[in-house]
Amino acid sequence: MQDFTAELNALLAQANLTRAELARIFQIAPRNISRWNTHGIPKYAIAYLQLKAENNHLHEQIQAYKVIIKAE
Repeated sequence: MQDFTAELNALLAQANLTRAELARIFQIAPRNISRWNTHGIPKYAIAYLQLKAENNHLHEQIQAYKVIIKAE
């Protein structure tokens, strides 16, 4: 059986979320997320975490541009 723990942890880190936060977002029990370690990560969760990570990155870029603009 494949272990998806490392992949899930990486996605969570990139999205800057904890397992508990993700469980609240999806309104599921945290134990369901733990099951993803062995049963695989649902596609909707992967998509959400990737989009969240991209959103975080874009937000950081916007904040950096604001600093540059204020400095000018």
